[in-house]
Amino acid sequence: SPDFEWNIEACADSNYASNIDDRRSATGGDVTVNEAPVSMRSATQRFVCLSVTKAETAAGVTITQDMLYVYRILTSLGLKVRLPMTLWMDNKGAVDLANSWSVGGRTRHVDVRMHFLREMKDQGLLQIKHLPGDDNPADIFTKNTSAAVFERHVPKYCGKDEYIS
Repeated sequence: SPDFEWNIEACADSNYASNIDDRRSATGGDVTVNEAPVSMRSATQRFVCLSVTKAETAAGVTITQDMLYVYRILTSLGLKVRLPMTLWMDNKGAVDLANSWSVGGRTRHVDVRMHFLREMKDQGLLQIKHLPGDDNPADIFTKNTSAAVFERHVPKYCGKDEYIS
């Protein structure tokens, strides 16, 4: 149907200062279209973050850029995309800052990346929501998770068959 709207969602996560050589954080996340994964990422951030919130925000910005790429591909094909797209993050401080709620006076260093997320939100392209840590499937891209958490999330990316219990 030409009226069908595609749904783009993403999960973002970071692992603060996880690289012991240079203390850079890891970014991880996925982008899904109608719950089917189309993009996955796990990479070291290109800069050192001064706080967990800044690392989570940087991960959110990176995954949002991936979402915009998928959005532009779908719209260039003449397909409709449901707006706003949803970005799920497990850091409450980063979610609150992106949604323009103050969490304290020491957040000036998060400035530029936060304005990008707020601008996407103000344009109606993005909504940022909180998702508790173990419920965030992007955790498996940034850290060693427990077997239970890993096995709960891996079917989203690999499917479920007789070899995955």
